[in-house]
Amino acid sequence: MAIGLKLRNLLYVIHAVDPAKAAPLMPPGLELDLRPTPQGERAFVATVVVEAGAAFPYIMTGFRQINYRIYVRHNEQPGALFVRSWVSSRAAAAAMNLAIPTEHAHIQLEIQDHTAPYSQYRVEGRSGTHQIAIEAAAAERDDYAPFASHDDAVHFLLQRHATFAAGAHPKGGLAIVRVNHPPMDPLPAQVHSMYANQWTDAGLLSPEEVGRPLMALIQPEIQFDMNLPEKID
Repeated sequence: MAIGLKLRNLLYVIHAVDPAKAAPLMPPGLELDLRPTPQGERAFVATVVVEAGAAFPYIMTGFRQINYRIYVRHNEQPGALFVRSWVSSRAAAAAMNLAIPTEHAHIQLEIQDHTAPYSQYRVEGRSGTHQIAIEAAAAERDDYAPFASHDDAVHFLLQRHATFAAGAHPKGGLAIVRVNHPPMDPLPAQVHSMYANQWTDAGLLSPEEVGRPLMALIQPEIQFDMNLPEKID
């Protein structure tokens, strides 16, 4: 069964991290997708905020989601490892937990477009002892280093059609969820402040590093289709 989601107001906040800190989170079968930077090779993690509109099945409609992912490769195929996913609807959280590790969370999202599209993007969330708060806004950007250009950054960070999760398949082990969506054309954004103790508790980033992301991108809307997880031997 395929799950179809009309997603809107997608915010991607990207951090570059030391590969040695991310390596302990890699399940067998996956490797970090690295890029050279002036500081040496770096891995990348993303904090992604989305709203779901029209959907199939219907219980997947009308929720907010925050997910934490690491950019990985499996047999040369680029993808993203879902470390954790928060969903504001209990029913949607239960359904999505069939594919990726998902839990119910309290998520508030406020977007203002008074002076320009996404002149303010604010999100706050809480699940258990973990909390997140982001204040961002669409903003012009010329430098996409360590990526060669806007298109290069978008291709690497957003055009991934495989997500991975450890233990999501009923038989355990590593599972792949195949996804499909049109090419994205996001707006560049600036993060004014950010707190996310999911990343600090995992040992990937310090609180100061969380507040200084590499870049942020906003995709206003897109159709996103995903299949149920398949076990990887």
